[in-house]
Amino acid sequence: MTPHRHNLSAAFLGIAWATIVLGAGATEPSAQVVKIQKLGGGRFMSESVQQIPVPGISKLHLIGSSNLGGTVTLTTRPVDSVRVELVKVFRVPSADMAYDWERLIACDLVLSDSILTIDLKAQSNAPWQGSEWSARAEVTVTIPPDWDINVGARFFEFDLAGPFGAAVVDTEFGRVKLQRVTRRTSVTGSYTAIELAEVRGEISAQTSYADLEVRGAISAAERAARLVNTSGSISVRGLAGAVDVETENAPVTLSDLVLVGSESSLRGSNAPIEAEIIEFGDAQLEVRNGNAPVSLKVPRSLSARLNLVVGIGGRIHTEGLIVQTHPNQLRTGRLEGVCGSGQGLIDVDVSGFGRIDLTGR
Repeated sequence: MTPHRHNLSAAFLGIAWATIVLGAGATEPSAQVVKIQKLGGGRFMSESVQQIPVPGISKLHLIGSSNLGGTVTLTTRPVDSVRVELVKVFRVPSADMAYDWERLIACDLVLSDSILTIDLKAQSNAPWQGSEWSARAEVTVTIPPDWDINVGARFFEFDLAGPFGAAVVDTEFGRVKLQRVTRRTSVTGSYTAIELAEVRGEISAQTSYADLEVRGAISAAERAARLVNTSGSISVRGLAGAVDVETENAPVTLSDLVLVGSESSLRGSNAPIEAEIIEFGDAQLEVRNGNAPVSLKVPRSLSARLNLVVGIGGRIHTEGLIVQTHPNQLRTGRLEGVCGSGQGLIDVDVSGFGRIDLTGR
């Protein structure tokens, strides 16, 4: 069957408060007069609503123009049509300018095969670029649960609340709040604050110069959750499986870790690392840091081999654990030993000036 493709930009550009459902044989309405509302403080706005039935759709793509910012709120509910609400907000000196600029921003809905694409467009070389005035889009989208979503836009703040099957987000200079993903999560950005909650399966998040936070995650059985940040903190509260962390010049704080499966790795430079592990089993944890301390809290019942190394001037401190060592393995700046029967492995190396604290709780 030949895929249906509806390009709705002509129908919706400049329509205020119109709810339109396109189905087989539907016709597009004629253009309506745009209503511009004055908000005060030199701001004006227009509003529009679009709908499209969901049968045959299982994926959503959202694309944003590089010269347009704003907010995107995506929620899931048991609905029989996708609803897209668009608010255009302008900070301009007059209503006439708001009317002129309103025509420069469009929201296209394109349906091809099983994918619905929302394309937020702004005219190239838009007049607000490089000026004291501004234009932004505030988009609210409602889709059925368990769809796969793919988002690509700069300068936006995203609030994405599933459940989604998979979620891929590529952005810059914004914020991403993503909740409830069951299979795959991938968020990439720079200068972008990232907050992930209740994500499962393959997990990857990378940013810089902003904070990265993860809560209630479960990594894939054979693949560690990968978290990368530069000059921004990494915070994890509640993760089961394995984790692979890489950072520079900012702290790493991990709590309520249940480490199983693949090898876990924490790598930093000038990055204080604190990790609280509530279950370890036969896991393997490798920590590499430079010029900053490493503090690990582990169960008192820990069963693992220990290989702890610090640079000149550093120190190693253990507390609350029974560590069996051999006299031939004791030397300055190094501790090799075994806790319990030695099922797992904790391998920590802090180069330069730093310390290692290993505490049983």
